[in-house]
Amino acid sequence: MSKSQSSLYRRWVLAFTAGELLGFGGIPVAGGALVFWLTLELHEVARAIMFYAFAVFGGLGEGMVLGWFQSRVLQQVITGFDARRWILCTSLAASFAWALGMLGPTLDELVGLSTVEQMLIWVPGSVLILFSIGTAQALALRGLVRDPQQWIWVNACGWLLGLPWTFVLPAMLPERAPLAAWVAVFIVAGVLMGATVGAVTGWSVLRMQTQN
Repeated sequence: MSKSQSSLYRRWVLAFTAGELLGFGGIPVAGGALVFWLTLELHEVARAIMFYAFAVFGGLGEGMVLGWFQSRVLQQVITGFDARRWILCTSLAASFAWALGMLGPTLDELVGLSTVEQMLIWVPGSVLILFSIGTAQALALRGLVRDPQQWIWVNACGWLLGLPWTFVLPAMLPERAPLAAWVAVFIVAGVLMGATVGAVTGWSVLRMQTQN
């Protein structure tokens, strides 16, 4: 790897990590904690609906922040790159992913789901989540890079390795840990997730540079 490639790779990983720190940690996590605190007195059904709505709209915010950080790097790499289109695609895909990710827990809270019913939601939902952002961003790359479909598979691999941080670290906390502890753990998980996915997808960004 040349010096310029090493610099590009580092900038991409840092941009991805910063995007998830501010996007994931600052919007869904910190915002979700605020919604939790503000809705303590509400009925469980109302809280579940509010949490779901916040997750969907929070996903838009996370995708916007992540897409903006990514676009700052990609516009220096890809000729004709459209930052607005990239940010829009990333925002919609992130919102879609959150809508799928929160669907099972929300329905379970509202109507109660059996283990089988939860699996019927989670299995196809997880696959769609893994491919959501990469597929949307590949649309923004059409006509700009030689093989935009590769971006879909690279992203899916990256998110497959990165998303577990958001499950493993929180699982290590005791159930009655303070809300601040949960927020801190999810923020750390978001940083590690961003760094992981950024490290995986960075190799594809290097390939884009050689094509332009």
